[in-house]
Amino acid sequence: MFVVAGIPVSGGLSRLARWHLGGAAVALAVAGPSWAAPGQQPGAAPASRALFDQVWKGAAEAQTRHATACGTLTETRRSPLLARPLVLQGTFCVGGPDKFRLEYAEPNPFLVIYNNGALNVSTDGGKRTDAFDVGDAVTRAQGYFSGPRALQNLERDFAINVTETADGYALELSPVAGRFARRLTRVVVGLGKGGFLPRRIVISGKSGVTSTFDIRIDTLDLRVDPSLFRAYRVRPPREPAARPAGNDEARH
Repeated sequence: MFVVAGIPVSGGLSRLARWHLGGAAVALAVAGPSWAAPGQQPGAAPASRALFDQVWKGAAEAQTRHATACGTLTETRRSPLLARPLVLQGTFCVGGPDKFRLEYAEPNPFLVIYNNGALNVSTDGGKRTDAFDVGDAVTRAQGYFSGPRALQNLERDFAINVTETADGYALELSPVAGRFARRLTRVVVGLGKGGFLPRRIVISGKSGVTSTFDIRIDTLDLRVDPSLFRAYRVRPPREPAARPAGNDEARH
């Protein structure tokens, strides 16, 4: 199941990471079992090749196994401009590959809904809602991470390291080329061992801001009320009304 976020919007929400939840969070780091050359080149370190294969297989199976997921999310944001870390707490729901809802309750409530290309950001207790058309951006991101050339993209643009702990796995991506290298220092995706579901995502930017997302999935594969993902869509600009035929001639 996909969770789409990380789309720049106005207001207090500068960015959320682009994730794939439900085991497919690993798709941020990997796209298949092949590997690039060893050393400092893009791709995975030789010592983690077999582990990478194991994690990728488990994540791919989790992606096909789960259709929906809901739970809680805590984001801890650190920045040189903040005297102390900013902690945001909320809930999320994923309703398939093109629906996502994230609601932060503390310290400043706001709601983010993504539905098939439409992104809504609500603040002031729902009094203000900004709508964005991000369908093209999401399609490009999904194509990069899961399209036919995804593996080549990742091996070209990232160095990948996979480690194992007693209860999980960590995949670390260090950008080495492309637009990611200009914006990010590293991305770390933590997965649980049992079901290859995401537990933590850490995104460190060149700006010095680091966001850590601690994820707890409470329910899987339950029916989610479609109204939770209801989103306003950006209205296309109106075309100017056509002039009645013959008006120009009548003025002469």
